[in-house]
Amino acid sequence: MAIMEQIVIYIEENAQGNTLYQRYLSECQAIRKTVFIEGQDVAPEIDLDGLDTSCAHLLLLLGEKPAATLRIRKTAEGTKLERVAVLQEFRGHNYGKLLVQCALALSEPPVYIHAQVPSEGFYKNLGFTVEDPTIFYEANIPHRTMFWPNHIKGKTQCNIIRLS
Repeated sequence: MAIMEQIVIYIEENAQGNTLYQRYLSECQAIRKTVFIEGQDVAPEIDLDGLDTSCAHLLLLLGEKPAATLRIRKTAEGTKLERVAVLQEFRGHNYGKLLVQCALALSEPPVYIHAQVPSEGFYKNLGFTVEDPTIFYEANIPHRTMFWPNHIKGKTQCNIIRLS
């Protein structure tokens, strides 16, 4: 793969007034549709749960091509990183790692994820820990809750373009 410029766009929650908001959010949703709905048979109503406009999102562009995304959602338990998705053609180049590190730099602690069990090693390599070994199912896929132990916002460096 040729080296392309990497651009990480931070789409802040409730930024609908920005003219690029809908375009970038649609690109995030298209990546998720390919990865989760088509690739993992997740029901559309589970992935497209109506929460996108109240969440922040990261979108990775390679050149002008959307390649990966994740969603940052504030919950009663803390900041949840979710909907981490990298298109098949861009896997194996640490783009998921890049987005998670950017999300950690932007997120208020505590930060946690519901990791798909087959992806648990990816998150462990980034420093996430399992505090409770209980496995539960979301969208018929086994998951485990993992926490980011480095409770300092901005600990990881990340260059982003902020869309607010």
